[in-house]
Amino acid sequence: MNLKINLVFILLACNGLVAQEMGFEEYNPKSTLVVPVNEVTKAKYPFIDIHSHQRNMSAQSLNGLVKDMDAMNEAIMVNLSGGSGSKLAESVDNIAENYPNRFVVFANVDFDGAGKSGWIEKTVDQLEADIKKGAKGLKVFKSLGFRNVDVDGKRLAVDDVRLDPIWAKCGELGVPVLIHSADPKSFWDEMNADNERWLELKTHSRRKRSDTNPAPGNKL
Repeated sequence: MNLKINLVFILLACNGLVAQEMGFEEYNPKSTLVVPVNEVTKAKYPFIDIHSHQRNMSAQSLNGLVKDMDAMNEAIMVNLSGGSGSKLAESVDNIAENYPNRFVVFANVDFDGAGKSGWIEKTVDQLEADIKKGAKGLKVFKSLGFRNVDVDGKRLAVDDVRLDPIWAKCGELGVPVLIHSADPKSFWDEMNADNERWLELKTHSRRKRSDTNPAPGNKL
């Protein structure tokens, strides 16, 4: 009986009626659903993009951004990578001169060196100057907690008390703080069938973490 079943299976396989083994990332079936196509390329109502990273906000770059924004009915773009000092000031001035009310800029802080004499005073003063210049908030990247180190070369924690004056200044000035902290735990887990981020890590290998890249998961 088993012999007959095996022979039937072999015959089906030879006729292409049994699926062949393949990797999960290779499985990309074509839909057999037949419906009218109505591709939406423009929002019905004007919208605000609250999470954008634009490193270059020169007048020329703004021209291209606004063209793309208008095509999709994007009213305002919030750039969370405004930087600080002269870089931020230049961006704010370019926006005011070319496309006022189309962009919002957030300031950034360089946290390396926390604990150094005069560091926190200088940092808070610059942040206040950036906000008075036109920055609408503070964006903190995940490098805080990952890569930023203090004056002694130790990894700087997000809740380090030496940073408290920064948060206090934002509260005093009434501006929001957006923080991206760490990465999903799955980025440190074994890359196997039990990892819910397996496909993401397969297609974006640089996101895989380890105890030395850039920090142990259990230390965050």
